[in-house]
Amino acid sequence: MSIKEILKGKISNDELKLVRRSFEIIGDVVVIEIPDEIMHLKDEIVKAILSRHKHVKTILRKIGEVQGIYRIARYEIVYGEKTETIVKEHGCRFYVDPTKVYYSVKLSGERERIAKLVRRDERVLVMFAGVGPYAIVIAKLAKPKEVIGVEINPIAVEYFRKNVVLNKVQDIVKVYEGDVRVVVPKLKGKFDRIVMPAPYSAENFVYLVRDKIKVGGYVHYYTFESRDNESKLPEKVKRLFEENGMEVEVLKVKKCGSFAPYVYRYVVDLKVVDVDDDLC
Repeated sequence: MSIKEILKGKISNDELKLVRRSFEIIGDVVVIEIPDEIMHLKDEIVKAILSRHKHVKTILRKIGEVQGIYRIARYEIVYGEKTETIVKEHGCRFYVDPTKVYYSVKLSGERERIAKLVRRDERVLVMFAGVGPYAIVIAKLAKPKEVIGVEINPIAVEYFRKNVVLNKVQDIVKVYEGDVRVVVPKLKGKFDRIVMPAPYSAENFVYLVRDKIKVGGYVHYYTFESRDNESKLPEKVKRLFEENGMEVEVLKVKKCGSFAPYVYRYVVDLKVVDVDDDLC
């Protein structure tokens, strides 16, 4: 039974239309959007959530979109106090505080998909690694030689390091703190696979891939695009990589979440066919 179904008959039909049907459960923390017009129904909405999810200890109302270099949304607490939680995902556990770091349960299936593509003894780079979900899920579900995660948010890095220990992948996952523009060029050697899970800005960092990906290696590039332009996305991404000195083959384009009406998050799986080492 959804929140709308629980509240039906308790509030007006006009108010019911404004109630969001879905919300995100991160461990024992719920993230929900409550429009200003129905904030007076906050307590009723909280009761409805708790009646369905009795393990929930905190409910956060989202009041601002993901923004800034740390990729954090703004929230206010409408129930409970503690915002740190532990999330379980694919046999892994992650310390997370959504008010301080970026984390989305909605990408859990996508992280599993990427992990299943990783081959034995691959060397993998995860840019914008956050608290480590991509890197750690890959380390636990696949058999990579090494996974390097780079993250700029110092709080996320602290959680990332704790999560590496929590999941006992210290021998595989290495954590680097800093801006990918500074850290990535200093990393030794090249990678078999690079993951770029920052759809807000990944296009600005494609140039870093050229010197760090092996010919024949794979890139998972995330971006936002309108539904009307989905058919143009493969050629658009291919051209972007060409402009940055890489010939790529588009293997797959997959929708993996919505961002706004008719705007979706996409991942484009690429195979690097050739690299222009002379490009300055």
